Parts: sequence; C-alpha cells; structure tokens
Amino acid sequence: MRIQTLRKVLAVTVAATMLAMPLTVGATDSAESSSAQTTANVEEVKTTSQVVAPGGTVIKNELPGAFQIQASAPITGMAVRVAPATIKQQAGLAANETPFVSAYTIDRKKSAAVYASFDAAAATVGGTTLGGINVDLGKLTGGKFTELPEGVSIPFSMGIKNYNPALTYYVVKVLPGGATEMIPVTVENGVISFEITGGLAGYGLIAK
Repeated sequence: MRIQTLRKVLAVTVAATMLAMPLTVGATDSAESSSAQTTANVEEVKTTSQVVAPGGTVIKNELPGAFQIQASAPITGMAVRVAPATIKQQAGLAANETPFVSAYTIDRKKSAAVYASFDAAAATVGGTTLGGINVDLGKLTGGKFTELPEGVSIPFSMGIKNYNPALTYYVVKVLPGGATEMIPVTVENGVISFEITGGLAGYGLIAK
C-alpha cells in the first residue's frame, strides 16, 4: 500500500528519535522527535499485508493495521499470525478496545541510528544487515491509539526476498533508546518468523 493511501486512514507520530515513521500525515522517512496521539477510524483501516512464500503458499495477516513495504526492501510481505481475539485475551483488553499494528520498512540513509544498531548486532555473528522494519503494536480505543506493553508477545512473519537456503538468517530487535537483542527465529521456505512485542521497536534482518 502506498503512503498516499495510508494517509487517508491513519495519522501517526511517534516519540522516537532513532526510529522513522513514514505513515505520519505530511511526514517522510526522516526521524521524528516530537510526540502526538495516533488517531484512526478502525472501520476504515484495512488489513493489507500478507506473505507469499516460494511455491505460492500465502500467509495472511490476521490483525487490523497499516503496512508499507518499499520496493527496494529485502522483504516481500509481513503478517501477524494470530487473531485479534487472542491478542485481546492475552493483553486483557476491554470489549471496546481493538488491537492494531503499524509495520513498515525503513531506509538506511534516513534511519542511520537504528541501522547502526542493526549493523553492530550483525557484526557479532559475522553477518550482514539486509534491511529492517519498524513495528508499533498497540490498541485502538474509540479511535485513539495507545501502545501495548512490551510483555505482550505475538507471532509475526516476513517473506525474505531473494531467499538463499544456504544462508543463516537472524533478527535483531532494537528499542527506542538503543537497547538491542538478538531474538529467536524460525525460517521455513523463505519465510522468517519471530515474536514481536507491544509498543514500538525496530527489527533488523541479518544474513550470514
């Protein structure tokens, strides 16, 4: 989905100097340092992303959200692999609260700080950073977005463009402020799966 379309359904600004949010009305991939509330009409927001694995298997995204993948990114699709009802139960959400995610690829030139963290993690395993995404996992209450706590964890998958079965793939998680963590992944048929957590984080794709 192009940014112009996303602007019609979502306005987002995140307080994170190291992370970019290209879904903001009037924003680019440059880092945002101010903070504001997210507003969205959940009835207008569409589930837009999926992962098509080699061979044609489709992994559908199950969570309402907004997604943007740059054409140059090493990722072919993104998908949350658990139903909203399951997330609501895990997070203890009320009946009028709806889980919501925004996920988008980030550019090295425009998000240099987070890529420095990705590269540092890649160096620890002798690998190379292929690219990265930002994910903001939260909830909508009457159209107002708030982040879920980091303790909420849900399965997430990405398709790997130009997948090479001879390589080993990793994902590093980077939080606002720079804390990093290599997280467990599984890779099957060109799809890498891992757990995302509540709130905002960057996830870097590494190959060795």
